[in-house]
Amino acid sequence: MLSSDILLVNLGQLHYSKCMNHDKASVIQSFTHAIVQQLSAAEVKLAPELEQQLARYDGQQRLPLALQDQLWQSLEQLQQPQLGLTIGLALQPQHFDTIGFLLLSSPSLSTAVESLVTFSSLVGEGGAFTKRKVTDGWQLTYHDKFKVAVALRIEAIFASIAHGATWVAGKPITPVRVTFKHKPQVTPELYQQAFGAAELSFAQPDNAIVFSDSDWQFRQREVSPALQAQMLTLAQQQLAQLQAQSCREQCEALLQRQPWLSRAQVAATLAVSERTLARYLKAEGCSFLALSQTLKQQLALAQIEAARAALAATAKPAAAPVALTQASLADYLGYSDEQAFAKAFKRWTGMSFTAYLQR
Repeated sequence: MLSSDILLVNLGQLHYSKCMNHDKASVIQSFTHAIVQQLSAAEVKLAPELEQQLARYDGQQRLPLALQDQLWQSLEQLQQPQLGLTIGLALQPQHFDTIGFLLLSSPSLSTAVESLVTFSSLVGEGGAFTKRKVTDGWQLTYHDKFKVAVALRIEAIFASIAHGATWVAGKPITPVRVTFKHKPQVTPELYQQAFGAAELSFAQPDNAIVFSDSDWQFRQREVSPALQAQMLTLAQQQLAQLQAQSCREQCEALLQRQPWLSRAQVAATLAVSERTLARYLKAEGCSFLALSQTLKQQLALAQIEAARAALAATAKPAAAPVALTQASLADYLGYSDEQAFAKAFKRWTGMSFTAYLQR
């Protein structure tokens, strides 16, 4: 059982708004919650100041990486180095939000790693992954930018990868070898619990994990290609939102994913007031209404073309109706009723929805 010491941390006031500071690194809320849950289960109490700071971001998708830095630094103060492996082994797909389910829908470990390399910033912007072929298999390397509690965090990351490889493949997988830049933190027995019989090396140039060629390409679980494609699209949209450099780009990325969102909902997601959102957009030469209407028009026409393409792929007669209704499209785009959408559609195209379909 771990100590129930109270972690005393002196935190400054941290403010996070994507529109006001889009260069600020962040991390998903669910990942931080998973860490806090594991500490609670181990009877480790957080300092009240830290709990209050974390609570400020309840209901938001992301929080500042600087705040999670404070959490890890607090854990380091406990001088219980096994915490990194303990937390890593307890992490589950849902703790990684979209990317967790994207990995779980992957047909092989190689596909999952490709997604991890591309989308790891969706979990946290504390580093990046690269992969390469090596003599004894495939190597996944993590290039961190951590300043505090580095060994704890690296061991948590690699323990979660080793554990996650098993639920991706649907069978027990043991890495060929694992290398760490830091010195050993715990006993060999604890490392074996996390990495099995893998060869472990410390004080190495890279933090890396290697899987055999056979495990890399292994396909056992039946996965849905449609689900994989859906999760991939969602991850791409979220990455575009995360990488957006202006308030307008962030709004566009949000509305591309969820065109039904109102101005109030978008403002809340970006952690600003409606008035502040309007001011930032005005400074960029647009308004929320104009932005929303433009994207809704683009999405409506794209949905119609996609429905036509799907119909053509079934080799049905050209006169067959497109499987898309005005009502369903109005609902998807967030219109209060079908008639409001009908008026907007005629304004965009100069013709009714039905006439447009029959062109």
